[in-house]
Amino acid sequence: MKKHKEITGNQEITGSPNMPQKKKRKIKKAPIIIIAVVVLLFVIARVASCALSSVSGALVTTTKAVRGELQESVSTSGTVQSEETRIIFAPVDGILTEVNVAAGDAVKAGDMLAGYDMEQMDRMLLTASLQMGRSDAGYKGALADDSENQAKLNEATYNLSILEQQIADYKAYLKELQNNLNKNQRDTSNALASEAYDLQAKMNELGNGSSISSGDMDEYSKLSAQLARNQYLQQMAGSSDYVIKMQEEIEDVQEHLTACEEYKAEMESQKNGSEAAVLDTYGRQQLDADNQLAALSYQESERDYYIAKAGITAEFDGIITECSAVPGSEVGKGMQLMTLQSSENLKVSFEASQYDMEKLKLGQSAEVVVSGVTYHGEISKINRMAERNASNTPMVGVEVHLLDGDDNIILGMDAKLTIYTQKAENALLIPVEAVNADRDGDFLYCVENGVVVRKPIVCGISTDMYTEVLEGITEEDDIILSSFTELSEGMSVTVMPGGMGGALTESGDPGAMQITVD
Repeated sequence: MKKHKEITGNQEITGSPNMPQKKKRKIKKAPIIIIAVVVLLFVIARVASCALSSVSGALVTTTKAVRGELQESVSTSGTVQSEETRIIFAPVDGILTEVNVAAGDAVKAGDMLAGYDMEQMDRMLLTASLQMGRSDAGYKGALADDSENQAKLNEATYNLSILEQQIADYKAYLKELQNNLNKNQRDTSNALASEAYDLQAKMNELGNGSSISSGDMDEYSKLSAQLARNQYLQQMAGSSDYVIKMQEEIEDVQEHLTACEEYKAEMESQKNGSEAAVLDTYGRQQLDADNQLAALSYQESERDYYIAKAGITAEFDGIITECSAVPGSEVGKGMQLMTLQSSENLKVSFEASQYDMEKLKLGQSAEVVVSGVTYHGEISKINRMAERNASNTPMVGVEVHLLDGDDNIILGMDAKLTIYTQKAENALLIPVEAVNADRDGDFLYCVENGVVVRKPIVCGISTDMYTEVLEGITEEDDIILSSFTELSEGMSVTVMPGGMGGALTESGDPGAMQITVD
C-alpha cells in the first residue's frame, strides 16, 4: 500500500480535501540531457577550482529546514459496495405472473419488481371466506345446542327436585291411607266379633234348641237375629262405603305415585343426556378458539390478498444484484426472490495492513476516485477482527462512506482511495533523503564551519518526500542532503553552490514549495 503526502502552509503543496485548492506554479524543466551536461561540467569545474585553490574536503549539497504544513495520507484501492442491502422475500404464498427485473437492473423506489396471479388469490380469498362462514355457522349452532341442552338440564334438575318431594309425599300419604284402612277394618272386625261373642254367650245361657223355655224364646230369637245381623255385618265389613272410598283414594294415590316415578325416570334420563351434551369450560374455550382461528385465517387471507394485489415493489433507489424469481413459478411465503442494494448509500470497502491500521481512525476524510470521477468520503467502520489473506498476512476490513455518491457509480467497481490521516501545521520539514538512522536513532549530518556535525533528531510524521522534525535542529542549520563520498562526523566538506540535488528553496510563488535544480 503506497503512502502519499504533501506539504501545505506558508509554503505548501496543496492537496487536503478540506482546504480550497491552490494552483501550483508550473516549473519549466530543461531537457534531461542538457541538465546532465550542465551538472557534469559544474562538477568538473568545481573539482578543478578546488584543486587550483588548494581547498580540500568532500563535495556535498545542503538544504535548510523550512516551516510548512504536512498532510499524511494512505493510498489504497477498494471495491464500491452498497451500505444498505435488502433481501426481498415472497410476502405471501402464490404464483408469480410477472418478474420485471433481472440482476444488474437499476430501479427507483416504488417500481414494481414482481406481480402475483390475482385469479388464484381471488380463489384463495373466497375459500377462506367460505371456511369462515362454515365455522361461524357451526359455532352459532353449537352455542344454540348448548343453550338448549343447558335449558333441558335446568328443567330436569328443577323437576327432579320437585318430583322427589312429591314421590316422598305420595308414599307417606299412601302409607297413611293403608294404615287407616287397615285400622278401620281391624277395629270393625274386632267390635263385631266381640258383639257376636257376647250374643252367643247370652244365647247359650238361655239354652239350646228345645231346652229353651217358652218365656225365653223371644229373647233367644232376638239374640239370634242380632247374631245373624252381626255375622252379616262382618261379611259386609270389606265392602262398606268407607272402605270403598278409602280403597279408591289409595288407588288414586298409587296412580299419581306411579306417574311421578315414571316422570322422574324421564327427567333423570333427560338430565344425564343434557348434562353430557352441555359444554364445559374447556369445551367452550376450544369452540371459541376454533372460531377465532377461522376468523384470523380469513383476515390473513384478506391481508395476503391485498399484499399480493399491491405487488412486490422497491423500497428505495438501488440495483438488483441477485434475482432468482421466475415468472409462472409458485412461491411460498418467505422464499428469497431477489436482492436490492441501495444506489444512494454507498461505501468503498478495502483491507488495511497492520502498518496502515496504526494511522487509520474513524471519521478520517478520504478522496475516492471511481471511473475517473473524484468523490469525497470518510471512514465509517473499522472491523474489530483481522482476517488473514492468501499470503497469511492479517488484514483488517475498513469501510469508507461516500458523502456525495451519485447514479454514475456502479456497484462492484474498483476505487482508488486517498485517506488523509495525520496532519502537522507550521511543522519543521526536511527531505526524507537527508535522514540517516542507526541503532541509536535518527540523525542528520550538518555542516558547521566546513566540518560535518552529527545531530540526533526526533521525527514526527512523514511522507515519501518530507519528514517532520520535532527536535534536534533549527531553520538555520545547513543540512547535508547528498554527498559523493561516505560521511563521518568531523570530516571536512565543501558545499556545492546552489544546493545541487534537491535543496528546498522558495520560488517566486509564496503559496508553493518546490524542489529546484540549479
